[in-house]
Amino acid sequence: MRGASLCQRREISSWLARWFPRDPAKPVVAQKTPIKLELIAGKTYRWCVCGRSKKQPFCDGSHFFQRTGLSPLKFKAQETRTVALCTCKATKRPPYCDGTHKSEQVQKAEVGSPL
Repeated sequence: MRGASLCQRREISSWLARWFPRDPAKPVVAQKTPIKLELIAGKTYRWCVCGRSKKQPFCDGSHFFQRTGLSPLKFKAQETRTVALCTCKATKRPPYCDGTHKSEQVQKAEVGSPL
């Protein structure tokens, strides 16, 4: 890079910025209520962190195609049971709902917008 012109450096850095964002995007509110479902013991799941998945609460790869810089949370169910998985993406206990969706901040936010 030492001999590269300023123009060449700008082209390279803009290319890198598109593919490797410096700051990850903020998660967006997918829904304002949790999704209750049965998890199967021993099965591995990928919970959507970005909120952009069309298969909530699970990841469909939208974070990659939209270049969010976020990755899904991979977890394994320890036992077969019904749980409430967070879709507001503001929980302090991911992937499980902790009731944060009831907060004024989440309720005022529009679905699809970051908190």
